[in-house]
Amino acid sequence: MHDHGGGAGAWPALAVLVVALPYLAGGLRLHRRGDRWPAPRWLAATGGVAATATALALPAAPFAVHVVAHLLLAMLAPLLLALAAPVTLALRALPPGGRRRLLRVLHSGPARLLIAPPVVLVLELGGMAAFYLTDLFALAHAHPPLMALVHLHMVLAGLLLAVLLVGADPLPRRPGLVGCLLTLLVAAAGHDVLAKLMYARALPAHGGTPEEIRLGAQVMYHGGTALEIALAVAVMAGWYARGGRAMRRELRRSARAPGPAATPAPG
Repeated sequence: MHDHGGGAGAWPALAVLVVALPYLAGGLRLHRRGDRWPAPRWLAATGGVAATATALALPAAPFAVHVVAHLLLAMLAPLLLALAAPVTLALRALPPGGRRRLLRVLHSGPARLLIAPPVVLVLELGGMAAFYLTDLFALAHAHPPLMALVHLHMVLAGLLLAVLLVGADPLPRRPGLVGCLLTLLVAAAGHDVLAKLMYARALPAHGGTPEEIRLGAQVMYHGGTALEIALAVAVMAGWYARGGRAMRRELRRSARAPGPAATPAPG
């Protein structure tokens, strides 16, 4: 494996700008009209951009460092970007025409299909398996444009999974708590199986020495587990927050509802 930066040339800076500038522009647009975008969303977006930039700046070797970059790019950055609610920001910042067009895209048939749990799992797990268990790993490191596409797939597949499970943006059809936890369980099991295959068979073949590959597989296994626990915590926190909001709405409705008419006492 070539020992070069994970994002040779201007690719890392360009990728970070593509992620950061639209979000910043939307937040500034809200600020100019006197609206406010919550500080936790700004922090999540900043963390997601920082994780993306760090991942793309890390070298491709040794293999354990490559795996750290993969965890940042495919798991941590998508989790933080999903919590930053970029679609909600766009819906609030865009003019009415742009808002209608974005909503049409979000509620279109292809968008509904793309966010379906089986499709998300195939994109997430299938992409990782293809990259680490086939010759795609060596080809991508030999051809930077192909590696850029691999990075893009990692981010988008991870973002789809994070948006489905914990995203703060509205979805046409979001699974309930049980569906989210089952989806996360399947994803976590797939990640674990992949890491164990890499360890047992010293894959990918061009990742370095067997010892380097096994160390990288261990980093993938334990680092992935830590991030999956973070996802599970975010799933439960989101479920708890939605339940609290529903209870408060119900209490407000009850308070506004007129009480039963008093029955006159018998004379």
